Amino acid sequence: MKKNLKLKSKYELLNKKANSRGITLIALIITIIVLLILAGVTINLTLGENGIFRIAEMAGKNYMEAQDKELAGLADFENMMDNIIGGTGSSGGTDTPSTNYKTLKSVAKPGDYVKYDTGITSVGENGIVTFRVLYNDGTYGLQIISDKNVEQVTLGGDTWEEGRDSYNNVISTLNEKAENYAKSSPYALDGRCVGSVPTIGTDGKFNAKNTENAGPVQLEFTSTVEGANNMKDEDENYKTDQTAMQATNTWTTGEHYWLTSRSVLSNVSYCTFYVWNVDTGGDLYNNRLCNVSSDNGCAYGYSNGIGLRPVILLNQNVKVIAGDGSSEETAYELGI
Repeated sequence: MKKNLKLKSKYELLNKKANSRGITLIALIITIIVLLILAGVTINLTLGENGIFRIAEMAGKNYMEAQDKELAGLADFENMMDNIIGGTGSSGGTDTPSTNYKTLKSVAKPGDYVKYDTGITSVGENGIVTFRVLYNDGTYGLQIISDKNVEQVTLGGDTWEEGRDSYNNVISTLNEKAENYAKSSPYALDGRCVGSVPTIGTDGKFNAKNTENAGPVQLEFTSTVEGANNMKDEDENYKTDQTAMQATNTWTTGEHYWLTSRSVLSNVSYCTFYVWNVDTGGDLYNNRLCNVSSDNGCAYGYSNGIGLRPVILLNQNVKVIAGDGSSEETAYELGI
């Protein structure tokens, strides 16, 4: 009896141990399942479509976009202020240009390079010619000069009459030729040939470019040649441009070009009538168009063909849309 009781206790003990092991295994499995669930949730929160990394990525992108918008806004504000200072906009915004480029007047320095559309397709590259800034101030306005000759102009003639008339009309002739390079351009107010009077009037144009010295040349002898006693006098109109051009290294171009200014050489034997020009080496030179002699009324005409360099008076609201003007390759490009 005691033996049976002893065996029964032993079996009960073994059964308790087995039950204990079973509970422990189930608990372990449940723990693992819970951990897997938690891991899945954690991974989804971290790497999922709306996870932490995705939210952080979107936040960074939104920050960069906001920063770009802020910088663009600051740039627009800066351009608006530049235009207001340069005279092309207003603080009210009603007449500020839709594209806030800087004006050429606000940035150009004498000597800077400009791509100028002449409107004449037969010159330059489909009408576009390299010019240089000659003046940018209150006295002369904003003026640019062609870097090279744009065409050849022949003055004078083979007879005294042709040379005489060409000499007497040379200032208006050369200026009218130069005006053609302003008439077809959307950027120009007026044009003149280099060497004429560069000042602008209250109307903002070249109101004195055809200025001539008063009175005819006083011959030192009496001439019977028709018109010899009514020849127009010499002038020094070219000197203002000469000073500005030498200061900006635009005087010497390696080409021969006219200056819109006259010269006269007179003595008791003859009187010769010239037009000033600049030779290929930059030396001041004069070409005679006609002369008259005291000998029996002899008179002659001479024909000369050399280059034309127009000077263009620009609208002060012309804008720079590209380039920095420091070289021909980076010349200012203009816009309205």
